[in-house]
Amino acid sequence: MKWCLESIIRSGARLLVLLMLPVLLHSPAHALDDLPDDYTFVPRCGGIYDLCGYAHRQDEHELIPKRYERVTMFSEGLAAVRIDGLFGYIDKTGKVVIEPRFDLAGPFHEGFAEILVGQKTGVIARNGDIVLQPQFKRSIPLNDDIIVVQNGIYGSSMDSELAVLGAAFSLYGVPVSRGTWGLYQLGKGWLTADSYQFKAFDGPYLWARDMSAEKPLFGVMGIDGKWLVQPAFDAVQGLQEGRAVVSVNVGERQRPRLLSGAVDAEGKVVIPLRYDGLSFWAKGYSVVRLNGREGFMDIRGGLLGGRFFDKVERDLEQNPFKVLLDGQWFGISRDGSLGEVPVDVLKEKLARAGRTSEAPKPLKNTQCDNGVSIVSRDSLWGLEGPDGHILIEPKYEAISCFHKGVAWVPDSDRRLWCPVGPDGKVRSKPDCRTTYYAVDSPHYYPEEFDSDPFRSSLLWMQAFLKHGLDPRHQPPRLMGGKQDIKPFFVNCGDRSPCE
Repeated sequence: MKWCLESIIRSGARLLVLLMLPVLLHSPAHALDDLPDDYTFVPRCGGIYDLCGYAHRQDEHELIPKRYERVTMFSEGLAAVRIDGLFGYIDKTGKVVIEPRFDLAGPFHEGFAEILVGQKTGVIARNGDIVLQPQFKRSIPLNDDIIVVQNGIYGSSMDSELAVLGAAFSLYGVPVSRGTWGLYQLGKGWLTADSYQFKAFDGPYLWARDMSAEKPLFGVMGIDGKWLVQPAFDAVQGLQEGRAVVSVNVGERQRPRLLSGAVDAEGKVVIPLRYDGLSFWAKGYSVVRLNGREGFMDIRGGLLGGRFFDKVERDLEQNPFKVLLDGQWFGISRDGSLGEVPVDVLKEKLARAGRTSEAPKPLKNTQCDNGVSIVSRDSLWGLEGPDGHILIEPKYEAISCFHKGVAWVPDSDRRLWCPVGPDGKVRSKPDCRTTYYAVDSPHYYPEEFDSDPFRSSLLWMQAFLKHGLDPRHQPPRLMGGKQDIKPFFVNCGDRSPCE
């Protein structure tokens, strides 16, 4: 029932998919055999309880049965999975090798992984021993000794059932988890103050800037906390194909103007900072902009074809593809010569694939996946399986579909929504929550039925379910956060933004 939010969350993974498409669609089938073994295990969920397991990426045959509530990608041969509300780790046979005892668990990196207990994170070793007691908001292991940590209490901006412990900072943009960080050494303590913003650079080095400085600038810092390159840049990217884009601000505070260039793996400027923009490097080239014109620049700073054009574009495999010159598009080859615009083979494959697929259809308010239905008896709610047998007795004031092994029900005495497992029993894990809504949208919020958040969500869900059972009941509304967004009734059985 959470299709609106999840479609947006899943879109965050589309960049990775696009980067892998040239391998998956443009290479022979046996090329998948050359991918890392961890990558062949793909999470797959389903069944009446929406449990999860793993399938083979190439032919979708089952590798590990669907028996876990949540699963993550394998890393270093282990994957974090949730069992009875807590996370542990399994190996590639599906055997539990680290018992479930964590609220969240992240991927392994060089034999160590971040874990969450309550509202604090720490680090475990591959044998499950805790090497850094939970005490930080985030704790990202860089190797067997150095951790990037952030002070505070852990919190996720997304639904708790979708929260993950992932990378601390991204290759191109701002840190995934905002705020300031520090480097921490096991057994010794802080190597730096906790006042830094970090971004990926390469290997044992990070882009770092001290946010407590009068003018915070990025430099290259080793994981020992010592500078390789002193702070000098206003904006930076990670190293790709031996080059990292860097920029300096030459404008006024109110009217900034960035000039861009690039550094090499040692942090030395190898492409002067005189361009209006440089994109990431891929297939040997970056897209460069200067005085309103564009070109393809190689890692030595040379221009493909020896010139700028009105506009340039890559193909979906990131190769230099076409250029606009005097109002006409031309294809551009690796030697810089111009010709007829070729066919973007990968784009055509994707277009054909899109034409053969069907758009997903929204579910009715009381219809779950895999034939499960929300049913009512004496104004109470439960769940019924596809064969008509009762999965959850109708004894709750409201209920959700099963999602990742749990359904959510209200507890009016505690004024909380709590999870129910496949056995029909209310659990303490995952943690109970104040509100629950079957439909979630980043641009809207549920209409308020009561000043008490729990009571309001209960009334909203009851209206949602009653309408699903009998359309004569008025459905609840989602309200716009902006004045130009009009509220609408939530009726996923008809046309609505949930589609």
